[in-house]
Amino acid sequence: MDVSVLCDAVAVFPEAVEAALPGWSPEHQQWTEANLPGNVDATGGWWLHFHSYLVTSDRGATLVDTGIGPAGGEAANWLGTIGRLPELLEAAGVREADIDTVILTHVHLDHAGWNTAGEHPRFGNATYVVQQAELDHAHGGPTYERLIKPIADAGQLRAVDGETLLDDGLRLLPTPGHTPGHQCVVTERAVLGGDVLVHPAQARWPELTYVYERDPVVAVTSRREVLALAAATGIPIAAAHPHTALDGSALPLVGSGLGDEVCRTHRL
Repeated sequence: MDVSVLCDAVAVFPEAVEAALPGWSPEHQQWTEANLPGNVDATGGWWLHFHSYLVTSDRGATLVDTGIGPAGGEAANWLGTIGRLPELLEAAGVREADIDTVILTHVHLDHAGWNTAGEHPRFGNATYVVQQAELDHAHGGPTYERLIKPIADAGQLRAVDGETLLDDGLRLLPTPGHTPGHQCVVTERAVLGGDVLVHPAQARWPELTYVYERDPVVAVTSRREVLALAAATGIPIAAAHPHTALDGSALPLVGSGLGDEVCRTHRL
């Protein structure tokens, strides 16, 4: 099994890190500067990566999250940038028709932006897998209507309920808090963490909450569980927005460049 990082885009978060992470302190700033240069600048500007993950094996090709999407999309307009996932897949030698499964860690616009092409699923041969609790939470909202409903209408949406082992060996692990139905994807190579942590410092201080977590207390519990899993298994956590994967003790892996640079496609 191979797991490749596809960097759909890089952008400065619209709010300063102190506002987004209310418990942010000089200690967090110093740790970040020492361990993850380029992630937060002196003015509090916070660089986010928007990663999708391509999982390939002899049992098929799976895409975990679909990034921010094209120009004109809600996420692209919000962040002032555009995604490049289709060209990254092409460069990796993978056609959109080759994708068998799309797993969404949650239904936020910066994780589902390339779900559709117009009014149709972009990945026409794929089953899209989402937790039922997440679908219940998102149902009827604009992101659901634009990026999930066309998939459901096409018969390509699969709802799962709780921890699930897929046919390709990937394990879906419910990690609520950021959203009610957030899930991580456990692979042989890494825990693909979505927004279980949005900033690397949350791996060092899991109690550091994010202002947009639906249930901060539950989110902290989920973070601790994923960190414990990473430490016990020796596999890293590769979340959507930190530019590098992190091990269970919050140390960054090498090879991903600086936080304010688009990272190259690479394997975990």
